[in-house]
Amino acid sequence: MFKKEKKLILLLVVIGIVIYFNSFFNAFIWDDEEQIVNNVAVHSIKNLPLFFKGSTFNPGGGTTLSGLYYKPLMTTIFSLIYTLFGPHPFFFHFLQTSIHIANSILVLLILKHFLGKKSLLPFFLSLIFLVHPINTEVVVYISDLQDTGCFFLGILAFFILIKKKYSENKRILIVSSLIFLSLLFKETGIIFLAIILIYLFLYKKIKLLEQFIVSALLIIGIYSVFRFGIAGIGLEKHGLSPITNMNFSKRLISIPKIILFYLKTFLFPKDLAINQHWVVQQINFTDFYQPLIFVSLFFSILIGLGIFLWRHKNKLFKSFILFFSLFSLGLGFHCQVFPLDLTVSGRWFYFPIVGLLGIIGIAIEQIKINLPNKYKKTAKTIGFTIIILIIIGLSVRTIVRTFDWRNGLTLYSKDIKISQNSFDLENNLGTELFRAGRYDEAKKHFENSIKLAPHWWTSYNNLGVCYERQENFNKAKDYYQKAIDNGNYYLAYENLASLKLRTEGATRSADFIEKSLRKLPTNGKIMATLALSYYQMGETSKALILAERAYQITPSQFTLSVLREISNRR
Repeated sequence: MFKKEKKLILLLVVIGIVIYFNSFFNAFIWDDEEQIVNNVAVHSIKNLPLFFKGSTFNPGGGTTLSGLYYKPLMTTIFSLIYTLFGPHPFFFHFLQTSIHIANSILVLLILKHFLGKKSLLPFFLSLIFLVHPINTEVVVYISDLQDTGCFFLGILAFFILIKKKYSENKRILIVSSLIFLSLLFKETGIIFLAIILIYLFLYKKIKLLEQFIVSALLIIGIYSVFRFGIAGIGLEKHGLSPITNMNFSKRLISIPKIILFYLKTFLFPKDLAINQHWVVQQINFTDFYQPLIFVSLFFSILIGLGIFLWRHKNKLFKSFILFFSLFSLGLGFHCQVFPLDLTVSGRWFYFPIVGLLGIIGIAIEQIKINLPNKYKKTAKTIGFTIIILIIIGLSVRTIVRTFDWRNGLTLYSKDIKISQNSFDLENNLGTELFRAGRYDEAKKHFENSIKLAPHWWTSYNNLGVCYERQENFNKAKDYYQKAIDNGNYYLAYENLASLKLRTEGATRSADFIEKSLRKLPTNGKIMATLALSYYQMGETSKALILAERAYQITPSQFTLSVLREISNRR
């Protein structure tokens, strides 16, 4: 590796650490709680086999991890970090930033391969990838290790393929293994499988192409066995967000505005927000025709560039097709052709942005080639000045955004002003307000969440907690039961079991608590509550056995206090 290249890589590392340094000290936020903090299975790497038999979320006492997606490698990494360092978000954030920096380095090396090793343009483009605010969510949101990890393994596989460092058979083996692991981080790893096939076809590497087609089929087959066979996770949608409740034809009319959102945010990343659930309900000029015109014009320009390169037999034509494919496939996966749990998300542009940056690089190279010599020096100076100003502006916006993510209350309070009518954001903000002791405000947000998503379960449970805090026990029970009816929510079972014991006594509540434990056989809190119930009914020996088992399963303050109470009064 040339000294100049090493210096550029070092510069990427330093800039990446400076930009995201603040995020190292941010808290666990959003799904981090249910996937890491409260997810007892993740707290020990000894549970490794369990990660391949379910999804990623806290099972709440069930036998497998819950959720709709298959990401066992992400859960494995979480477990490894937790086992080594415990519940400290610093180490999770540090890893996330490190992977993003590594991805930026790989983007640099790949852009150099296709755009030219002597040019500084690949460095500036990779720097934009590193500091762009649209990628902030990917980097600072711990639970999005799925995207950084998936991308890292996929782009590393592609880099190894194009560098020809190993023999053909060894390259195919390494590349195939990395792509498979990429899929175990997230389904979108299949994009790199497609990109590699396109690359081998474009550059007429027929022998490698034939070998990789066999490998690709094998990868998909093994992955399918793991996901559909072992874990039993299909392709279901959760049916809560507005976009998932629309059929394909209705989702289509939102696609132009979705694409425009990503392009606009790429060019002017001012309004960044999580949990966006807006949809285009009907065809009109503002929401459909206007975005369609802009998007059509944008793709016409891209296609025009491709035609120009093809007609002039330009050596960059194949590179253009490759980057255009990465951009288009990345967008296609996240344009609601397949319904997703949000309408748009900054983290979903992590793949497409690399394709777009590659296309921009090709366009700039063409401008340089066709520019008269007398203007080249001036154009170079102006170009570098503009790029540096852009990078400074993007960096400042990203640093500001990392401060939004320092805790849940700050993030949700800011984002709800942009991401309106978001059922999960209303619930999340309500949760943080409740934790801050602002119960009346929290209650309003839980009620808003229920209005927006009446079939969800979490906000019913949380509203029940508010009513229980206000000692309106009947309403609390009603809302807990609604959460159970809607989604068998484990926290609702825990809360209702505890409340029934408290208000109805051991004899009347025992039946419900026993049924709850049969539903969630490894839930330590329900088990401890049942132990208290038996103890109050005089079945001390039975209660002690359950209390000991509850603490063994869930060594929390509650289970410990129950165990001590029963042991001391035995």
